[in-house]
Amino acid sequence: MATIQLLVNLVAIFFFDFGVCRDDGISGSNQPSFQLQNGFSVPLIGFGIGNLPHEIIPQVVKDQLRAGVLLIDTAHASNNEQILGEAIASFDGSGSHGRTRGGGHSSASEEIAPLHVVTKVWYTHLGYERTKISVQESLSNLNSASPRQIYVHMLLHWPRCNDDIPWMNCEAEENNLPQWVKDSGPPPHLKKESAFKESWKALEEIYLEHQKNMIRSKTSSQPPLIASIGVSNFELDDMKQLFLGEQRVPPQIYQGNSWLVFHDPYLMNFLSDHGIFFQSYAVMNGILQRRNDAPNAYHILTGLSQELSTTVQPEKKDAIITEATVLLSYFLRSNFGVIPRAASSAHQQENSPQALSAILPRFTSSHIQQLETAIPALMKGEDVHTHVSFMNALSSPIQIHWLNPVTNEEVLVSNIIHPGGVEVQQSHPGHRFVAYDPERSVRKEFLVDAGYGEKQYFSVEL
Repeated sequence: MATIQLLVNLVAIFFFDFGVCRDDGISGSNQPSFQLQNGFSVPLIGFGIGNLPHEIIPQVVKDQLRAGVLLIDTAHASNNEQILGEAIASFDGSGSHGRTRGGGHSSASEEIAPLHVVTKVWYTHLGYERTKISVQESLSNLNSASPRQIYVHMLLHWPRCNDDIPWMNCEAEENNLPQWVKDSGPPPHLKKESAFKESWKALEEIYLEHQKNMIRSKTSSQPPLIASIGVSNFELDDMKQLFLGEQRVPPQIYQGNSWLVFHDPYLMNFLSDHGIFFQSYAVMNGILQRRNDAPNAYHILTGLSQELSTTVQPEKKDAIITEATVLLSYFLRSNFGVIPRAASSAHQQENSPQALSAILPRFTSSHIQQLETAIPALMKGEDVHTHVSFMNALSSPIQIHWLNPVTNEEVLVSNIIHPGGVEVQQSHPGHRFVAYDPERSVRKEFLVDAGYGEKQYFSVEL
């Protein structure tokens, strides 16, 4: 173990002394990053191509590299790693793009910023030998003619195949594998509790060998090098299993659904306690797609995007700030990585490093509080409201009316609140209410200035 720790320390020293990956994760830029346990800095802002149609990937990759994105997420099962490698080579081949500052014309001697690629071993390739096959295929696919160094973050995609998940078909997928893959190791779906542990041993060995290669090459780029290893979609019990026995290298990255941030505190605390970088997927599809079910929650995102957009103009004219930008920025503010996937140029712009970096410094504790109200509501499709409490401090009963902002009509919403009584109404920011006693000798008007998800208390008194 001492030898392994010494190797990790040497790698960390190498990263910082030779500038392979500075603390900001992107040499010469100010994009946010996360420093892994091994000293390697990974960009927080990435882009996913996993399920994009193959025919559009080359142009999308070029657009993302031109925008300054330096982390791309995919998977061996997506069958697009070679397309990605070719797109990188095509973009860098002109010598006028992808330079240290994320694109644009530059001198031939200027260093090209390294590119981080996250890819994954599919569950059909769990097990020691099968995992080695998958990793070597991924590295071969990603090998590019580009002078740019590619750093690979290799994850186990799932801990096992599970027939209880509708789209997983363990036996059929096993039968469809090439015979030489089948011959390399037993079917992992028959060894569900041990296959991923054998895979981890294979990843550890390959990772440690690649660290030696990084130390040997201080100045020139090499074929894709594995910079870290990790997991995706593991449950807490599976994570704990990786920390038992003769583990040599801990997981450095965990990729999971954005839902976990708000709804699995035990797993999130485990990752935090062990210094494991959390990279979130399904930020858009898992949250923004529920906007029709939770319009008030979505309205919070709209209001914040409009407010933050005014603060960055005209300083950053090219920054497009939308609800999606605000949502992604929340995760970045928490030091979670994001890997949005988008085919359209408009969506790519709102997810861009420029847009996200423009508003991150302008986030306040109030913004965070509002988003921590809105995001869980959107995830569940359960809307938020402003809750208004009326307490009758008079000696006689009162009635509460809502003032229609268009017609100014007074609409009865609470017939009788007896002295000392309290009634709660669901409302919206900006609504007005009027309280009367039965004789209408007392009239009190109230303006709701609390936000969605907040509470406001009114006392009806003389």
